[in-house]
Amino acid sequence: KGIGGWFRRTTHSIVEDFCGRCRQLRQMTQASSRGAKPAAYLNLLADLMHNFTDGLALGVSFGKGHGLSTTLAVFFHEVPHNIADFAILIKNGFLRSTALKAQWCSALGCFLGCLAGLKLQDLSGISGFVAGGFIYIATVDIVPLMLQEPGIGLPMVFEVLAMALGVGMNVAMLHLEHSVPGACAH
Repeated sequence: KGIGGWFRRTTHSIVEDFCGRCRQLRQMTQASSRGAKPAAYLNLLADLMHNFTDGLALGVSFGKGHGLSTTLAVFFHEVPHNIADFAILIKNGFLRSTALKAQWCSALGCFLGCLAGLKLQDLSGISGFVAGGFIYIATVDIVPLMLQEPGIGLPMVFEVLAMALGVGMNVAMLHLEHSVPGACAH
């Protein structure tokens, strides 16, 4: 009973809904005349795990007083990320309607991660685990892609400026959280 019972019931309901929608999506994709390539399904699986990590970060951060900055960071990251994922699904054979439904299914991972983060927020080291996940993505996925580009041209300048803007926004949010009374729990 209590919060534990609510968490189990809610999680069970979400997982049931997710599985049902995934079965429905698979049937629609199989019926599609275009047929989806395996890369589309790999992208969906990676996106589901990515969204789970984002949700975990949100859930953990709300318990620690960093909810506003984490929510804004995830929002500004996820909008272009999901547009790119939608394009990948279309390019790999999904119909637009099927791609939208698939994106919705993978977005449920964020909600599940948030529920897990809220439940695990007092667990020692969970914030470090989540931060490590984001650092891993940046160092293993993003930096090597940037280094593959030949020369230092205009695209590289924009990438460095975008990274600097992201760091600047995080610093600004840190100062904002510390300047608002009661906004920071530490």
